[in-house]
Order: sequence, then C-alpha cells, then structure tokens
Amino acid sequence: MQQTALSTMKALVVDAYGPPENARVGQVEVPKIRDGFLLVRMRAAGVNPFDYKLITGAVKDWVPLKFPYVPGMDGSGEVAEIGNGVQGWNKGDGVVAMFPHGTFAEYALISADEKRLARKPDRLDFKHAAAIPEAGLTARTIVRTAGVGPGQTVLIIGASGGVGLFATQLAKAAGAHVVATGTANDVEYLGKIGADEVVDYNAGDTISQVMHKHVHGVDAVIDVVHSGEELLKSAQALREDGTLVSTLYGPEQSAFPNKVNVHYIQLAAEEGDLDDLARRAADGTLRVEVGHAYDLSLAPQALADLMSPTKHTRGKFVVTLT
Repeated sequence: MQQTALSTMKALVVDAYGPPENARVGQVEVPKIRDGFLLVRMRAAGVNPFDYKLITGAVKDWVPLKFPYVPGMDGSGEVAEIGNGVQGWNKGDGVVAMFPHGTFAEYALISADEKRLARKPDRLDFKHAAAIPEAGLTARTIVRTAGVGPGQTVLIIGASGGVGLFATQLAKAAGAHVVATGTANDVEYLGKIGADEVVDYNAGDTISQVMHKHVHGVDAVIDVVHSGEELLKSAQALREDGTLVSTLYGPEQSAFPNKVNVHYIQLAAEEGDLDDLARRAADGTLRVEVGHAYDLSLAPQALADLMSPTKHTRGKFVVTLT
C-alpha cells in the first residue's frame, strides 16, 4: 500500500453552513488510503439536491457536517491507490460510484465493499457515468418499491429531472405505460426516454388532466417533486389500492383515501444495481441526460442553478475535473 505522491489536491471547500456561493475552491489534503478502500482520481462529479441541503444546513440535525467539508457524492474516475486487503481492482481501472462525500475534488476515497461502487464500462465516458449513481439508484429503488410491471399505468411527477429521467426509463423497461409530467418543451425529450403520454403542468391542474384520460385512476404514482400535504393531491390520481412512492415525506398512510399504498423511500442499493445501470448506459439502452457541465471553479454555481426555482432542470448537472 502506497499513498499517492501528491499531498494536497484542489477541491471545493465549505467552511460553514450557508449558500453555495460561500464555498471556495482551495487546496486540501489528499485522503489517506485505508485498508479495504480505493483512492480514486476523480474525473467528473454529479450534482445532487442533497449536496445543497448538506452545505446549507437544511439537514444538519440529521446529518451534521464537520468543517472544512468537501461536498459531492456522485463521481467517476480511475483507481489511483489500492488499500490492503482489496482484491479485483488495479490502478487505472475506471470507477463509477456513490461516495460518502468529497467528489468535488481531485481525489476521493471509497470502500471496495460498497454496493454503490461499480466498474465504469470503457464505452461510458466519465461525465455521463458521474450522472448515474444517486439518481439512478434512487430511481431503481422507487420502481422496485412501486412493483411496476407489464400492463400497469404509472404517473411520474418530475419526469424531466435527474431521478425522473431514470425512473421513466426503468418503468418503461419494466413494461409499464408511462404518463410523465413536464412542460410543452419537454414532450419530445420525454417521449425519447420512454414516456407514452406527457402532461404539461403549465396547461392546468396536473391531476385533473390525468384523471380526464384515466378516469379509473392509474396503478402507481411516482412523485419526486412534492412533499407533505401536497402528496394527498398526487394520490388522487390513483385507482383504489394503487401505490404512491415518494422520495420526500408526507402524511401517514391513514390520511390517504381509497386504501392506497404509500411508501416513502430512501435509496437502497442492491448488489449489482449500479453495474446494471452503467452497462445499460454504455450500450445505449439507458439514456443519461447531462443538462449542463461545469468546471470545478463553477461548482458553487452548479449547486445554485440546480436548486433555483426559476430554472427548469432537465437531466443531471455534472462538475468536470481534469
């Protein structure tokens, strides 16, 4: 086991809770290789809403940070160093993974036993690989939890965003009829990723539009946008005994009508999930939409843009590292 010759690296550094504009690009120590771990030379990092929540302090009671802190959990790169006890990996191997933190940097550390670690196929570039882990694995968890299968009709609220991008495709691949929400400008895009119908949320009440065509309700609603009492409205699109799955939290099961089944989920990766998503992306059966790529120096802007209420996000934002 040998530590990389570099002692410091360039990284996005957060010194205290606050808006992303307060973050700075500076020099920090390269993570020290540990037994059972891989040190990865990062080439690209995905940008996620949870990164924003962490650094602004929105979830500090749940996940407190120790400062200075390097954000970022999605990433792709190459194995730079291999810790004792690690087998099956060689220096230079391509990696795609969901890291504990620290991907907005030149190097990041991850356990070789992590289920959210996979080999990057050669045909998949670093930028698109980095866009997959958190959103793709969350979408896989959602579709699995919803029990989506052939012949079902599934409404996906937030289909044009990062998680929605993958949920739409995975639901379609499972044989479902997919009803996706978006804007009029998203119709062609959503059709290309598997939507059979697109509901323009700017054209009127979304649920009313869905119920006008699906008078008995849909089998499942996947909502990655709303939380709290708003989910009661989303559930109105369900048939009796239908299933609502949300990545955010809302009322208890008893508050929902029509005996609907309600699941509030967190990402739960199973062995091989990320490998499968990466393989699909590499062979073209899973589209990875990168809405915008930012240099590391613009990472604070990437975080701000992702969460801006005035910007309509399509796909994933990525930070590139050379």
